[in-house]
Amino acid sequence: MQEVDIPLTSVRRATVDGRRPSSISLDTASTISGSEPSPDEAELERTLGLWSGMAIVIGTIIGSGIFSTPSLILTAVGSVGMSMAVWVLGAAVSVCGCIAYMELGTMLPRSGGEKEYLDTAFPRPQALMPFVFCLASLAICSPSALAADSAVTGTYFLYAVTGKSADHAEWAQRLLGVAVAVFCAFMHGFFVRWAIRLQSALTVVKVLVLLLIVLVGLGVGIRRGTHSFDSAFAGTSAHPSAYVSALFKVFFAYSGYTALNYSIDELKSPVRNLPRAALGGLLVTAVLYVLSNAAYFMVLDPQAVEGSSTAVAGVFFTEAFGALWGQRIVPVLIGLATLGNVMCGMFSASRVVFEAAREGYLPLGHILGEISRFQSPLSALCLSCALTVVFIVTPPAGEAYAFLIDIGGYPLWLFYGLAVVGLLVMRRTHRGLQRPFRAWHVANAVTLACAVFMCVVPFVRPEGGTGRIPYWAAPVAALAFMAVSCAFWYVQVVLRGGLERSRNKRKPLI
Repeated sequence: MQEVDIPLTSVRRATVDGRRPSSISLDTASTISGSEPSPDEAELERTLGLWSGMAIVIGTIIGSGIFSTPSLILTAVGSVGMSMAVWVLGAAVSVCGCIAYMELGTMLPRSGGEKEYLDTAFPRPQALMPFVFCLASLAICSPSALAADSAVTGTYFLYAVTGKSADHAEWAQRLLGVAVAVFCAFMHGFFVRWAIRLQSALTVVKVLVLLLIVLVGLGVGIRRGTHSFDSAFAGTSAHPSAYVSALFKVFFAYSGYTALNYSIDELKSPVRNLPRAALGGLLVTAVLYVLSNAAYFMVLDPQAVEGSSTAVAGVFFTEAFGALWGQRIVPVLIGLATLGNVMCGMFSASRVVFEAAREGYLPLGHILGEISRFQSPLSALCLSCALTVVFIVTPPAGEAYAFLIDIGGYPLWLFYGLAVVGLLVMRRTHRGLQRPFRAWHVANAVTLACAVFMCVVPFVRPEGGTGRIPYWAAPVAALAFMAVSCAFWYVQVVLRGGLERSRNKRKPLI
């Protein structure tokens, strides 16, 4: 079998329904060579259909956010009405972003997400944009989000054990968070098909918990009335930084609709299934989110919501059902729901590491880009898990959860905006690319405007001062890391020629 050295962009443009011509299944490789395929030839199997793909989207979106951030959002914006409005606005903006990513994913149907889009849209300097994205994603965005979700999972399990929604021992909460992260990486590393089945089952648990919240809230609202919505907008904050803080948390709760863009090589018929699974999963989740927030305020008064810390759902069920159900049984279900979110997030994060390693963006690419005998990117999973553990144990106590959301959200929105700019650039520079789906102009405009807002306003001093962590710490830390990433790009790509020695570069074209 003769190797043909062709530019990566040529391979990308020749994709047909998501399968690269250079991709070789395990069976095909064995037939051609008469032996087992080498790690360079092995590809991850396409195991995800429409429903399992939608389950991953729903499972990635529904996580700790809806069970923990309503209290933080209410505290930021100051009123029940504005809190509800922020959740609706977050849903609308997320739908616009999802539509833009549907065009990107069907136009360039291969795993990696923004890495692929930025590489094609901005080829000069060579691989700089996708390189910085990959490092920011694998070192900041993904592990910080996974750490926040893992910590909240630990909080709810502690709630079930102690009966308290807050004031847990910091070491116990973090230790449980570490255990959650390790368990998810272990399942995805050694039991791939069972992990996907467990993800789907936990997604059902999440949806059932949210439906229970909605039904309980509706029942209590009919019986008691909806007094929390009297003078719904009284006390609304007028400071822009309050809405940045609230929107970061809302978008954190909605994040995950791009999950399949990172693992599209494992999705069957991706051009057909990606738009259906991504948009369908997001719409289902958005409806449940808005109704769940309304339910919280039907059962709890605003002061109770604010005082619930990151366990508002547990306090909600305690008020509705009493101590046994609210403090012992339901928190376990919520803990399992957030565990499912960590599983889905670990799945997506490891695929970014895997693809980045195969492109030559990372040192030890021959290890991080290898598929194990369990048909999983085991080394990439180990790295994702290790970084998540670092984020769990290092932030200072007290404000750690909010800081994790903010530091992960800043580069996320920066690259969301750059990806949409890249989409518009490619409409002019890559007219020959097939576009099975074309995003509406208004969707692109809304996503860009929101990205600019989310990247500029965090530098505005918030009303009423700040806590122990300065208000500018998260965006400055994220920008500093990206600046350091540029220097690392020069070493890895320019000096060491990492791209020329990557596995994707050396793949044979059949």
